[in-house]
Amino acid sequence: MRLVLRINALLLCLLVAPALASTHALAWQGKGADGKTITFDPKHLPHPALLLFWATWCPYCEALMPYLQDVYNAAGRDRLAVYAIDIKDDGHPAATLRERHLTFSLVRDGDAIADAYGVEGTPGLFLVDAKGDIIYRRDGGGEPAQVEAKLRRLLHLPAAHSKRGS
Repeated sequence: MRLVLRINALLLCLLVAPALASTHALAWQGKGADGKTITFDPKHLPHPALLLFWATWCPYCEALMPYLQDVYNAAGRDRLAVYAIDIKDDGHPAATLRERHLTFSLVRDGDAIADAYGVEGTPGLFLVDAKGDIIYRRDGGGEPAQVEAKLRRLLHLPAAHSKRGS
């Protein structure tokens, strides 16, 4: 009986694991800082992309964003895109990004995009590879330095030399 249960559990894992490992990103459109339409098409990505769901009032977003900027700087624009998708917000996201010296592509009023991705709070973070698969998801928790280290490993970037004492 135990052997049968173990075999059934193993078969279930083999069936479910590929579905969990290869979650495909969803396509979306949003408005940029200048009001122009930004289109994200995971079937035609030239390189990986980070999708950051954030709000101007969120202290956890503010803490995480410099680490994401360091990842972006290390990768370079030609190897990584970063979309700062503003959600649940009535602040001034473009001004906030400028004040924080962040060079991400702003997507304003991203609540519908967040809903499609199942994001309920901030910060939400997804790393989408060039094939359009979500290879990392952060729903909450995890220190910013740990998130940065994980992203660097997944993107094959050198380890960070912390300037923040973490």
